[in-house]
Amino acid sequence: MAVARQRIHLPPRAWRRALAAGFRDDGGGLETVEALERAFAEFVGVPNAVAVPSGRAGLRFILDALDLEPGAEVICSAFAYPVVPYLAHSLGYAVRFAECELDTLGMDPDALSQVISDRTRVVIATHLYGVPCRIREIRDLAAAHGARLIEDCAHCYGASVGGRSAGSFGDFGYFSFETSKPINTMGGGIVTVRDDEHAARLRRVAREQEAKDSSWLRKRLQKTTFEATVTHPLVFNLGVYPALRVLQSRDDSDRFASGYQPDETTMKGRMGLYTSYQAQLGLDQMASVAPILERRIAHAERLMGHLEGAVRFQRSDDPEVRSNYMLVTALMPEMQKVSRRLLQLGVDTKHHYMRDCTGIGDAGGDFPLAAQAEREVLHLPAYPELADEQIDWIADRVRRAVQEG
Repeated sequence: MAVARQRIHLPPRAWRRALAAGFRDDGGGLETVEALERAFAEFVGVPNAVAVPSGRAGLRFILDALDLEPGAEVICSAFAYPVVPYLAHSLGYAVRFAECELDTLGMDPDALSQVISDRTRVVIATHLYGVPCRIREIRDLAAAHGARLIEDCAHCYGASVGGRSAGSFGDFGYFSFETSKPINTMGGGIVTVRDDEHAARLRRVAREQEAKDSSWLRKRLQKTTFEATVTHPLVFNLGVYPALRVLQSRDDSDRFASGYQPDETTMKGRMGLYTSYQAQLGLDQMASVAPILERRIAHAERLMGHLEGAVRFQRSDDPEVRSNYMLVTALMPEMQKVSRRLLQLGVDTKHHYMRDCTGIGDAGGDFPLAAQAEREVLHLPAYPELADEQIDWIADRVRRAVQEG
């Protein structure tokens, strides 16, 4: 038996709806898009939500809506998705970094307090892998210096702090609906917004995006179907896993274990009108995702419980934090070695999804924890489709790989 690093599913009735509509979505069915926006805003607990072409498009729209002066200071976490600081830098803003912490892997408020000033216009706080960062302290620091707070919630649908949803603490939050996320509409995302005027501006920009044609929908359905197929247990065991074992001996095998590639900072393929077809997929999943999230959380806690004392995991020590554990994340001093051994033992893993971003722009200073996180972070499979016995089996192999290392 072998276990894939993650499991991708087609959204329910995705092909059926596409075939019934002849792969057409006129982009004008705004009632469904608006229904998704209202449902999402209510779920998160904010006045407004705006459907956008992608998570990174949402960040771009937010930064444009703020009308920042050229060279405005934007602070990002030193360990995050490189697209975030890259986008701010590409727009001509002065990007600075705050060191991460190793518990949540998010921005360390103490480090932020050392770099934030009255020159700071925006703080972008990323909630990584479904574990919220110390957002309340970050929010207070941003407010004290008159800076706007943007929450990167791409991983964090269903996560909360003190009973408040991720995405409700900042002036803005943005979520991703890509295929691996808790809500999968085969692309797209949503932005949560406190200010009505900013929401109106974002909505206008989002609605003016170029409509997608039938070829876009066919390609997305085919791509998602392929991902669902290769992560299906039978196909993975019969074909994908043996191929991964062969690739393990090649010099470029690291690319197949990575969730991010340096050529993925482009906006290409990340723009276009969010369709009513996608919105209906999102509404369907919002109505049914709660028990799936609960099983994901239960699996994560079961796996971490088995490995208590043997493996350091990303987790918050705040009892008011509820993580969704989109990815169960361990810090392994011998990450590459452990990853290779786990693949030999039948456990596929993922690494280098997030990176030490401080090479983007003129960061200044040292960021040893961001560098350590890039070296050590390893994502272990614990997704909802697995059985409890499989979680136990994975824990046994992780313990074995760590002991051998």
